[in-house]
Amino acid sequence: MGEACLRRRVAVVGGGIGGLTAAGLLAREGHEVTLFEGSASLGGKAQAVTVDGVTLDTGPTLLTLPDLVRGTFERLDALDLLPPLTELQTQCAYRFAGGSTFTAFKDLERTVASADGVSPGEGAGLRRFFEEAEAIWKAAGEPYLEAPFEGMAGFMGRVARRGIGAVLAGMRLSSLHGLAAKHLRTPELRQYVGRFATYTGASPYEASAAFALIPHIERAMGVHHVRGGVGALVEALGCAVRRLGVTVHLKTKARFERTESGYRVGVGSDVAGFDSVVVNADPLESLRRGDESLALSGYVLLLEVDGRPSLPHHAVLFGGDYRREFDELFRGELASDPTVYFCHPSASDDTMAPPGRAGLFVMVNAPALPVGEARAEVEARAWERHGVRVQEQMFEKLFAHYPELRGRVRVLGTRSPVDLAAQGAPGGSIYGFLPHGKFGPFRRPRIRGNTPGLFYAGGGTHPGGGVPLVMLSGRFAAELASEHLRRRA
Repeated sequence: MGEACLRRRVAVVGGGIGGLTAAGLLAREGHEVTLFEGSASLGGKAQAVTVDGVTLDTGPTLLTLPDLVRGTFERLDALDLLPPLTELQTQCAYRFAGGSTFTAFKDLERTVASADGVSPGEGAGLRRFFEEAEAIWKAAGEPYLEAPFEGMAGFMGRVARRGIGAVLAGMRLSSLHGLAAKHLRTPELRQYVGRFATYTGASPYEASAAFALIPHIERAMGVHHVRGGVGALVEALGCAVRRLGVTVHLKTKARFERTESGYRVGVGSDVAGFDSVVVNADPLESLRRGDESLALSGYVLLLEVDGRPSLPHHAVLFGGDYRREFDELFRGELASDPTVYFCHPSASDDTMAPPGRAGLFVMVNAPALPVGEARAEVEARAWERHGVRVQEQMFEKLFAHYPELRGRVRVLGTRSPVDLAAQGAPGGSIYGFLPHGKFGPFRRPRIRGNTPGLFYAGGGTHPGGGVPLVMLSGRFAAELASEHLRRRA
């Protein structure tokens, strides 16, 4: 591409990471790209705030698949803009209700030894789990990420090229919890494995064992911190697309409609014609799937800490009954004993807070808001009460595990399901589509829209959530849009 006679006009509606990636790649090919973002800043759910010098991400807090991230910036001719990525040798610390602890390290042998510290022999079970998780990655994960998911036939063709063993392995998959129980005896290590279902807003008791590829990716390819936070990555992407000539309109909530020759996109009467549209928004409603069950939402506390506490970069403080926790959440209730996750970026990055202070991103899972304007309004009012209760639970667990924090924290801000819904997330759901069931991942909304020239990008479509996968969705959307535009030439 890139020849003047093939130059086409493309609109990107939504300036999250997927939309930015698609916009930049299409501009790199020589198309005239205009990006419309309804809010005052780019990034979608990947936002950051700075209060009194303390910077905290309010969305994603880590990176996996660093080669995919670097590859995206390389495709955008923007490696010079990519912030440094730091691989964490201590990936995450886990604390359990019974008092035991477990730490996942980059080094598998250290991780296995930590599992043996929970219960002798669990290290061998965890090693077997990782071996099976790697096999799942090779059999299903790699082909799932190789190309846009356009149906089972194409996907199974990519799987079959890996041999009949890969096909048979896929047919045997159970739930993520079932896979954990196959290899691990203790509820603690089963909780550790089950936790990765929440990367898709799902329950480990209902999500496919295919999601074991997530802990494999973390073990094999590392957990990384972006210097300056994920917000710095978004800023770099914004610079990259503008440098490629993308026209960016902020505070512009554009709508689009199909015409005989393409699409009209804009606000009110201020509309223009485009040959193709990439929509960086959750596609469930547009695809008439708005009545489907939604993935979990979350409640976030942003805290300032006096001093520099000796906390890990990432930690998970588990509740005592994991099955009950997910049963409550998917009944639409707050968890009675929630699992708490926190990110302490100053543990690895001095630029995130001034000397003598630190920031903490603290989060619990929460049910998505009910679908329907009237019910959602009631829930929005209810969250004024819910927020007080959830904060009490979060502080109680945080101080129980790290008593040195007591009296040293100040609330900088909060994010509730209501806030996420205001950002455009359906029901405040972080991931939108709920991939429950053995074949749940394959029901995820596809990138190709229901009219020619319309494509979707973002965590709500293939291949899923998380910064690298959202970048990949943007790349796939750009590739499909380019193919469409070439056919029209």
